Amino acid sequence: MAALHAEHRDHLLRFTRGLLPTDPHRAEDVVQECLFRAWRNSEALIEKRIPPRPWLFRVARNLIVDWARRDKARPVVFGDDDFDLLPGDTDFADEVVERCVVEEGLARLTPIQREALDEVYRLDRTRQRAAASIGVPVGTVKSRVHHATIAMTEVLACRGVTAAGW
Repeated sequence: MAALHAEHRDHLLRFTRGLLPTDPHRAEDVVQECLFRAWRNSEALIEKRIPPRPWLFRVARNLIVDWARRDKARPVVFGDDDFDLLPGDTDFADEVVERCVVEEGLARLTPIQREALDEVYRLDRTRQRAAASIGVPVGTVKSRVHHATIAMTEVLACRGVTAAGW
């Protein structure tokens, strides 16, 4: 095990630091975990005559990918004091309410109106490109967007949202 450590640790550490340039501590953890797994599986590696270096590098890469996936899957937990650290003066409760109102408004539109709004506003396409994407004339897209905007304005007005609030 000492020979394995002496021969491969520096190369493995250089490799992991290249994949984790902003987190040298995690790179060290990956190297330690790789060497631990090599020790734990040493009999199988020797028995099957598996060369250690490619095996270690593959394990290191898999660990980094697994840890990155795990970190993305876990929600970030904030305490009451942590909200002061977030950028801007965002009030998340208001943002959630606004999204709910917009979702309600979009649900009341016809599918073709939603599609036109999606093309023009969410995908930020010109009316001409939206028309080409949908496969209808430009005038049809203009009409659908116009009627959808009126319908959304009515829904938002019922919820107390006015143009001044936008």
